[in-house]
Amino acid sequence: MGSGASKQAGKAAAAAGRRQYPSSSSILNSATSTSNAPSQSMKPTAPSQVHPNPEATPPTDTRDPHVDLDGRDPQFGAALQRLGPAMRKDLNKAAFPTSSQPPPGQQGQNIFPSKAPGSNAGMMAFQARERIAGKFEQELDDLGRSSFKGRSLISAKDVKEALRMRDEAGVSEQEIERQLRLQPGILSRLARPGVYANV
Repeated sequence: MGSGASKQAGKAAAAAGRRQYPSSSSILNSATSTSNAPSQSMKPTAPSQVHPNPEATPPTDTRDPHVDLDGRDPQFGAALQRLGPAMRKDLNKAAFPTSSQPPPGQQGQNIFPSKAPGSNAGMMAFQARERIAGKFEQELDDLGRSSFKGRSLISAKDVKEALRMRDEAGVSEQEIERQLRLQPGILSRLARPGVYANV
């Protein structure tokens, strides 16, 4: 009549009642056996148990194509091959200051196929990002100078603030550009009034 769980608990209690406990301590027994003779469990394992048997799976010199497919995603690998190797700009200048070719002693050290820097999309994106970040930092440094004509690059926070001031607060574009120290006409190039909505 009860649930299956209570029946299992009853069986476990009956099994616990039948347990036999040793009459003497196992520490004392193991100490006397170790002093007399080495135990059976201390024998060194055979080398065949540690290393796999080479006759069961002989090594091969060729790579199985299935192993390669397991290790990488084919679409990701194709995208990486299209990008080509990435080379840092500052390392190239230090290694080869006067020529784009490596010195004669280092001809064979490039393990990647040579590609023109203009065709490497990854390098082009990296260089453009570096150039824009440098220009942004330069504009921030020049911000306090009297000869500064205004910023041409602005952060997303400043774009949001400028559009909010123009569309929601009704401030004129010229006043916003003056307050945020932007170049004249920058705000009119961002978006027409009414396009932006703060959600």
